[in-house]
Amino acid sequence: MDFMFRIHEFILLLYFISLSALSYDLFFRNRQARKVSFYVAIAAAGLQIAGFIGISVSIGRIPVQTTFEGLYALSILIIMTGLLHYRRSDSEIALFIYVLTAFILFAVHTFAPVQYSKTTEVSTLMNELLVIHVGLALLAYVLFFVSALHAVIYIIQYDNLKKKRFNRLFFSLFSVGTAEKMMVRTLLFGVCSMAISILLGAMWGINIMGAGIFTDIKVLGTCIVLLLYAALLFHLKTEHNILRFAKLNVIIFFICMLNYIFITQLSQFHFWGY
Repeated sequence: MDFMFRIHEFILLLYFISLSALSYDLFFRNRQARKVSFYVAIAAAGLQIAGFIGISVSIGRIPVQTTFEGLYALSILIIMTGLLHYRRSDSEIALFIYVLTAFILFAVHTFAPVQYSKTTEVSTLMNELLVIHVGLALLAYVLFFVSALHAVIYIIQYDNLKKKRFNRLFFSLFSVGTAEKMMVRTLLFGVCSMAISILLGAMWGINIMGAGIFTDIKVLGTCIVLLLYAALLFHLKTEHNILRFAKLNVIIFFICMLNYIFITQLSQFHFWGY
């Protein structure tokens, strides 16, 4: 595991190089630096995926059962989404946010006191159900992140249009129409993915922990986040106020991340899988 830690440090170094090159491009408008950043980020993502597979093989399971294990997979999903998104949008600012987010999540995972365990106390079927549940939840978090990112872009572009401020930032971001479509669609898919994840998690929890699962702080916190997002979509349906929708989207995303990273540490859910 010491060797794996060194690999993780090297991945973090690659992310830092990628961010540095992107920063140079943002300040001095150098497309060559942007290309370097993109390919370095690809190398970092490739090493991350290889490391994730290596850990999975060594412990005999997919390491996503705890919050800090999930950060590894979440950072991979975010950087892969960012790289694919950049190929379609060519927005260096959006790429910078994706790389920075993946860097932070992976850094937290790397330096957290994570202990991997090979043994499990539950059946293979229950473990597979748990993996699907966590996988759908991680997908929902990625979709929520993409939606929040486009919400921020919508707010910025709306302000630029309102003040007729057509600067470099305006042309480096997506149009208001594109940002609106992306934040609504990704949020809708994210809510669906999270709802299915909660249902599967409830099935797993009832079999492993019994009815007490419904009083677990992780379950309650996640259900509250899902209800907030559902209420946000209902608000959009009834009020049709896109700007308010965007602002509330960003606020709820921060609540979502606080729930995932901090509040769920008080929960014993998923730890029964060891």
